Amino acid sequence: MFSLHQTPGRTATVENKELLFFSGYSYLGMNQEPRFLQLLHEGIDLFGAVFPSSRISNTALELYTESEKILTDLTQTTDTVLFQSGFTAGKAAVEIIELGSQIFQSPFCHPAIRVNTNSLLSFSEWANETVQTINNNSFSSRPVILSDSLNQLTAEVYDFSFLNQIQQKIICIIDDSHGIGLLGSNGEGISSRLPRNENIEYIITYSLSKALNIPAGAISCTCKQTADKIRKTSWYTAVTPPSPASLYAFCNAANIYQQQREKLNKLKTALQNLVADKKAIHFHVDLPVFVLPEELDEYYFSKRGIIISSFAYPDPTGKKINRAVLNALHTNEDLQHFADAI
Repeated sequence: MFSLHQTPGRTATVENKELLFFSGYSYLGMNQEPRFLQLLHEGIDLFGAVFPSSRISNTALELYTESEKILTDLTQTTDTVLFQSGFTAGKAAVEIIELGSQIFQSPFCHPAIRVNTNSLLSFSEWANETVQTINNNSFSSRPVILSDSLNQLTAEVYDFSFLNQIQQKIICIIDDSHGIGLLGSNGEGISSRLPRNENIEYIITYSLSKALNIPAGAISCTCKQTADKIRKTSWYTAVTPPSPASLYAFCNAANIYQQQREKLNKLKTALQNLVADKKAIHFHVDLPVFVLPEELDEYYFSKRGIIISSFAYPDPTGKKINRAVLNALHTNEDLQHFADAI
């Protein structure tokens, strides 16, 4: 366990010693990107840190609508609803599931959208079983599929092409917290990889904090009526909205996000090439995450001036998962140092 006294970026200081930081989820490094921080300062000057009012108040802040429009365009959906956090967004998404609906929950669902025990099957096994069950049965209401878009702990991006085989009308709720801002040519996340069939309604829920560094969440919907229904939940009406200063930065940082994403992609490819011959290290070509073997733990790397991610999840009493997580602030020299340590 490392006790930090400031937000880490490329490095972190522990007991007056600077260590390379290969942990955390600030994928694009926005927390220490000077141009983005300047936008945050401008946002505070214009809006303050908090807008202490309900979104359904008669004093609406246009900035929220503007942010939702940007996210709707980004995810190629019909409407987006902003929330204070990704967890809140997930809870609001599952709350509107029609009572009695048949739910098909994938092997990896974040607690924000989890309603049952996660399946013990592999993702592909679960997908095949789901297709067969839906196609071979009739339902009083549309079946609901729940899944995360990817698994950042095991470096997997899930393949949703199986949805093409489903013949009935369905609702698909996907948590894309670790994909939005990261995957896709413009950071559109998993939305660019989803089959767009008329029988599928998508409800994409996500945190904006992971890649985009915004303390907020959102739900992007392919059906306007669904977004309207979500806006009537207490998760939306009774909660203080996200920080307007952060959303101001988000609305004005498109070019910065794109440049940081390009930097990260180059670094990711470089490190993948450096460790390609290390069979014990697992990675996905689209993710800046490298899953490490048990013996390459936090103690091993700390002796070599590196902090990695090492904790048990989702069961805190379980086995630790060792990972190296890149961010756009790293340098090629940092990557070489990490590869040499291995």
